[in-house]
Amino acid sequence: MRKFFFFLIFIIVAGNQVQSQQRIGKNELEINKKTIGDHPVLLPEDTDFQNVGMGEKWPGESAVILSQKTKFGFDRKGMTVGKRIGRNVWGLIFAPFTLGTSLILANSSSETKILIEESERRKLLLRDKYAIEQYSVLYFRIDREGDAFAAQIIKKDGTVEKVDLAEAIQVEDLSSIPSVFKSYTDNGFSAAYRPNYYKIAVPGLEEGDMLEYEFRNYNVRQYQGRPDYKEFDPVYFICNRELPVSRQVIEVATEDDRYYIGYKSNKGAPDFEQITKDGKKTYRWEDRDREKNKDTRYVNEFTEQPSIKFQIIYARNNSKKFIWFGDEADMKRDITNDELAQKAKTFWFNPDKLQGAGAYTTPYGSNESVASSLYKTMKKKGITDASDDEFIRKAYYMLRSKTMYRNWSDYAYAKVFSYLLTYKKIDHEIVVTTYNTRTSMQRVAFTQELAWVIKCKNKYYVNPDNHLNPDEIPIYIAGNPTIRFNYLSEKSPITADQINATDTSQNKVVYDFTASLDASGSNMVIEKTTESKGMLKADMMEDVLALTPFIETDFRNYDGEGMWEGFDSRSEEKAVEEFNKQKKEWKEEKPKMMKELIANEFDFKVENYSNFKLIQDGRSYKKPGLKYSENFTLGDMIASAGDDKIIALPALLGGQTKITRDERSRSLPIDVRYARTLQWNIRFTIPAGYTVIGLEELQKSVSNICGSFKSVATVEGNTLVLQVSKIYNAKHFESSQWNQLLQVLDQSYNYSQAKVVLKKG
Repeated sequence: MRKFFFFLIFIIVAGNQVQSQQRIGKNELEINKKTIGDHPVLLPEDTDFQNVGMGEKWPGESAVILSQKTKFGFDRKGMTVGKRIGRNVWGLIFAPFTLGTSLILANSSSETKILIEESERRKLLLRDKYAIEQYSVLYFRIDREGDAFAAQIIKKDGTVEKVDLAEAIQVEDLSSIPSVFKSYTDNGFSAAYRPNYYKIAVPGLEEGDMLEYEFRNYNVRQYQGRPDYKEFDPVYFICNRELPVSRQVIEVATEDDRYYIGYKSNKGAPDFEQITKDGKKTYRWEDRDREKNKDTRYVNEFTEQPSIKFQIIYARNNSKKFIWFGDEADMKRDITNDELAQKAKTFWFNPDKLQGAGAYTTPYGSNESVASSLYKTMKKKGITDASDDEFIRKAYYMLRSKTMYRNWSDYAYAKVFSYLLTYKKIDHEIVVTTYNTRTSMQRVAFTQELAWVIKCKNKYYVNPDNHLNPDEIPIYIAGNPTIRFNYLSEKSPITADQINATDTSQNKVVYDFTASLDASGSNMVIEKTTESKGMLKADMMEDVLALTPFIETDFRNYDGEGMWEGFDSRSEEKAVEEFNKQKKEWKEEKPKMMKELIANEFDFKVENYSNFKLIQDGRSYKKPGLKYSENFTLGDMIASAGDDKIIALPALLGGQTKITRDERSRSLPIDVRYARTLQWNIRFTIPAGYTVIGLEELQKSVSNICGSFKSVATVEGNTLVLQVSKIYNAKHFESSQWNQLLQVLDQSYNYSQAKVVLKKG
């Protein structure tokens, strides 16, 4: 049976290979047209988009959001709506590395797929040319059946012009998509999940036009069977936007009286109210006349800005008794560390209280049965006879091989890992903290806001997700306060502790450039090697590893089964042949994706992108650094002044932050995400017959409590060498230290705008 499932994977892959798709296809356009026909968007009768005024409160702003509305429908059932259009390659390829469970479970009758319908409509007034430039490109997802998008221009005379999507092009660099075009309930983008997004340039916009668009996405959640109780993932909504907002609305329509909302407002945000709409109990949130966000950079928005977070909860018994809190009022108040500790211990030692709440509690089956099965597999391979350190490491990597396909929660991961350590009689502790990107310990409102970690032999083992190595600390818990307790007894004492914050040596990236002019002397030919570690590595991983077979040799980390174990010779030959075809497709597609990343990074025309090579994937404890090389050619970097040449060589630092006049005064604390070091080593071959002048202008240095920027320029023979470093000394700074950080930011930006002058003769 297992061999049949493995073989089926590659038959499917062979029949559905990735196609290069620069422009949106006719199939997607037809699906979008049919979906809108069946379930219209941009309805004119929606009163929330009527009589909204023309942004009179902000006459000096170049653009205003007149109205925006986000709607959620939780628990849409049905296996047809919400299917991926085409298929997700990695979802299929992962099956061998999950011991076949991905396909077996996908066909299991005990698993239920539940859909969340989310739509967002926005109406903007564009007053000047700057606004038109900023908002004339729209992004949208057409990835699942049910996804829909439409846009229109409302001219000053009231006429309406529909935006034709036929010229939309596919987005290769998903990180370039502005957050306002992403649905709140979608999964995060990863190497395993890269939905089809498109962008369209809106033609014919004029000053005074209104631009209106709406998207609808269906996002999938999975639960075991039909649970009596389930908690949907929380939704987080920031009140202040990039523009002033006259009106913004959230509506959550419930299926019946067994659905409830739990929420917490932050920093003075409005509360929800319960209404009846279209015969359904609906929770409505409305906010008016919200000023635009002023402190837009280096802000932990969910803790510092007015915001609302909410969660839909289903309780079949109609008791309205939440698992985590007693009721809605209990959820809205702050929680003490002692209360948090007691709740955490209750859930850890009494998992039946969470039973049936969905994927948050268990990946599939019970946590103990999953752990028992994995331990038996490890025992057959002799791993259980290894030293404790080797067992811990291989158990961790084995769990990673599961979590990157199944998206285990922190709780499920920690329970299974704890069971494995218990079977081996390895002492350990349970560590509970919060996601610092979302909330503080006192403001916890939902179980999903907790991060569950295992501490063993004085090392932290965090949910590995797709790529984490043992003892690596992700950004969302670094420096966090924690509570911890022993795994053996609910009566064990609680210890308050803190996870160490990572430093500038642990989070580092080095860019090595070799650059020269091409034969024409008008383009820059570049070989770039990037090596990163720590949180900088984590930020790069998904894009770098996308469209590469990075899990091909993963099994070596944990003595797992190879891709073709269990196949007969004929089946193996066929499967290897088809997989090699798939890798060839990826090899052709990967440079196209990386070319767009380079274009976004340097803001120059990419004349050619000729090579991408993954040297080290960073997913092994022996080689934890991520390393890759690229070859490409950039245009527009060279200008002439008579016989001399002016080269924008410092621009190879990439997009350094430019702080605008409006951002120079600040009231909020500064959050730069993590301490880090960035280093650029640029070696440029000086053309024959030219010399570098003005070298002193490339020698810069600033250093203070927030960080530093330093550049050194030297000439070695016929090579100009630029050595540049930029350091953020810590994660957090007080608002009073903003001027010191500005010194570093201004110096790095100004340097990136500098030019190298080559004098002829």
